[in-house]
Amino acid sequence: MAEENNSAGSSPRSPLTIIMTVLVIVVLPLVLGLYLAPRLVPEPKIGVIRLNYDIFAETAQEMAAQLAYARQDPSIKAVMLAINSPGGSAAYSEELFLDVLETRQDLPVVASIDLLAASGAYYVAAAADEIYAKPTSNVGSIGVIAVLPGPVFLDDELITTGPYKAFGGTQDSSLRQIEMAKFAFLDAVQSGRGDRLVAEPEQLSRAEVFSGVQAEEMGLVDGLLSNEQAVQRAAELAGVSSYELVELLPLTFPELFAGLAAENYRPAAVDPAVLWAPPHDLPAGLYFRYIEPPPVG
Repeated sequence: MAEENNSAGSSPRSPLTIIMTVLVIVVLPLVLGLYLAPRLVPEPKIGVIRLNYDIFAETAQEMAAQLAYARQDPSIKAVMLAINSPGGSAAYSEELFLDVLETRQDLPVVASIDLLAASGAYYVAAAADEIYAKPTSNVGSIGVIAVLPGPVFLDDELITTGPYKAFGGTQDSSLRQIEMAKFAFLDAVQSGRGDRLVAEPEQLSRAEVFSGVQAEEMGLVDGLLSNEQAVQRAAELAGVSSYELVELLPLTFPELFAGLAAENYRPAAVDPAVLWAPPHDLPAGLYFRYIEPPPVG
């Protein structure tokens, strides 16, 4: 009788009950996981920072802010620097070099040269983990140009506490500063490139501009790749195979792109005429800046 009661009390579950149980225990958590995963753990991103035209206060501040954004956003796993610049201010070029070095401590940085990375722009690139160029890119110009202060003179109506207070120093002292800046530039390149650098300091100190092919042979760049391939290389260094490519300018300065979603931002094409235009009315000071010589004849 007891066996009959037990058998009667353990009637098999209905198919509907089994299906509902599977839905609740297996399918529902899986669907919730697929829905919440990208929101709780965002897809890894490779950030693009563009250094276009001359390096001066505004462009340097924009780039420094984007590097800081990349360091602070955990979803940014690597940075690709797209460079089209003849260089510019020595002080701001050095500042960006140090910013890229700081960023390298947190995530990989790969530089990709399009038309031109000369002087201060190459100074900045030298801080990256790796540098790539196109075969006909223009690379190098590792040197300094300067606008010297005027000659020292006496002024009976101007009283100063030192003979050079009104001038900052003599032209001779400015020339010595230029030499010091040149060697600091060379040291930065040698430090950044390390054992990959083949060219001797004497060759680099001539401040020549080289093609991408020549730059690869000299160890100034690591290879010849497209920007897309440079992004893939940055992802490899970061150890990610699936990622989203994002422009960091609109993400860093959303107030400048009001009403425009970051994914809809399209950077303006570089104007070669502006890129190669000689500078005008430079104030006295040191510059890591390439100036294309005028055509002969």
